[in-house]
Order: sequence, then structure tokens, then C-alpha cells
Amino acid sequence: MKTETIGNRSQVRMFVIVMLATCAFAAAANAQSSFTGRFTLPYEVHWGAAVLPAGEYTITMDTFHTATLVQSASNNQSFYTRMPMIDDSTKGPASLSIAFLQGERRVRSLNLPGFGKSLIYEPLTKAEREQLAKGGQVQAVPVIIARK
Repeated sequence: MKTETIGNRSQVRMFVIVMLATCAFAAAANAQSSFTGRFTLPYEVHWGAAVLPAGEYTITMDTFHTATLVQSASNNQSFYTRMPMIDDSTKGPASLSIAFLQGERRVRSLNLPGFGKSLIYEPLTKAEREQLAKGGQVQAVPVIIARK
């Protein structure tokens, strides 16, 4: 009977150690994906339902799996984006990808090669990809990133 109790205690201790280690690694992984950044828009841009006038902005994200907070540096305008789709990215600069289609500039994605990720807020439709291939414009607005 004593042997069985000692064995159970060892298993419980091992379980507790594994759970604590898992929580610690998960917290470290989440901490790595939090960041703040800033960017300057030289023109009006639509980001989801928000319309951002030209100016300076900050961007804050706790993890890649949450909405992004975008705040104007010159006024009280701020909003949360919808949750992005996440893709891998290791190339190019940290930047916002802005598509100019049908007379309107729209934020489509945020490239974060330093994190190995691209956050896609509004994917291009097949028709939009075709229109861009025929002469539409995609511009990159640099984003200066600082890890939290």
C-alpha cells in the first residue's frame, strides 16, 4: 500500500511540474508577440470601418491572436481592428500594405518579418487581385516596431 501511495505522489508531482513548465512557456510565447509601433499616413486610409486621415499613428497589440489598437497621435481617435488572419513572413520591411482600388485606399495587412508574421486584416478578393495585376496600386507604409 505504501509503494502505491509513493508512486501516486510522484506522478502528481511530475504532472504539476509539467503543467507549470507549460504555463511558463506559453507566457513566454505570448510575451514575444506583443508589440507597439508607429507609422505615418501621407493620405486618408480606410481600415475596416474606420477612416484614418493623414497623420501619425501608434499601433499596439498584446498578441497576434487579438485585435490591434490603432490610435491617432494628434487627436483622440482610436479603434480596434478586427482579429487578423495570421500568415508567415520573413521578408521585406515592417510595413502596412495599402491597396488603392476603385478610388479608395484600404489597409490590407501588416507585415512583421521580425516576428516572422504577416497579419492580414482584409484579404484581396480574386477580382481585386486581377484588378491589381492590371495596374492597381499597392503601397507599403513603413512601421517602426518596438517590442513591449
